[in-house]
Amino acid sequence: MQWQEAANQITLRDEDGTLVGEITFPTVNESQHRVVVERTFVNPAYRGQGIAAQLVEHFVAYADQHHYQVKLMCPYAQDQFDRHPEYQHLLVSPTN
Repeated sequence: MQWQEAANQITLRDEDGTLVGEITFPTVNESQHRVVVERTFVNPAYRGQGIAAQLVEHFVAYADQHHYQVKLMCPYAQDQFDRHPEYQHLLVSPTN
């Protein structure tokens, strides 16, 4: 499996180059380094293997590295952030 990081997207591909999954996070405020996690997608052939959780985990590391402040639109990402208190520091405060 190969991780690919690009502007506003992290993808995971298998050895043949087939898309395994992706997480997208467009910038909503560049000056404040804010992004919104729009969606987490896993190819149906790879579902049930924890790929979506790995995508969110990889995104969290990427967001930390780039000092992003995060808003969540994706229900799956919201669930993962709720389950992992160690991710909370990335979230934009409700007053911002």
